[in-house]
Amino acid sequence: MACSSHQPTTAKESTAIINNTAKENADEQLSMEPSSPEEPLSAFTAFGNTEKSWRTVIDGNQLSIEADFLKPTTIVVSRSTYAEGVEYVSTVSGKPIIMNINSQICTDDNGYQNEFTVTLTYDNKSYQGCAVAGAYETAPT
Repeated sequence: MACSSHQPTTAKESTAIINNTAKENADEQLSMEPSSPEEPLSAFTAFGNTEKSWRTVIDGNQLSIEADFLKPTTIVVSRSTYAEGVEYVSTVSGKPIIMNINSQICTDDNGYQNEFTVTLTYDNKSYQGCAVAGAYETAPT
């Protein structure tokens, strides 16, 4: 989906943003104050399993990830909004991670429609998936 006001963030740009925000957020604690109805969504659960299985939960400025290609971890992310969605960036194990969520309906592998389409990029590889509003804890395994 094209958007003239937003250019996709490159790994190099993301790394620069991440390095700056990591220093600023090193001692910052997450505020759990409720959002007002006018504020954009700040919690999502995203998932994909086309190439490799992955699942993320975003709650405020924290992203938790479980993936076939990455150990389970929780990181602080920087958030940018644009006309058609939101993008979260950070690093995991020194490598950029970018999650782009847009308002396009997504049909998952089971045929269910979900509110958002997601592209998760880690270590210069992109994974497609779907997302729903809200932070849903993972099921016990």
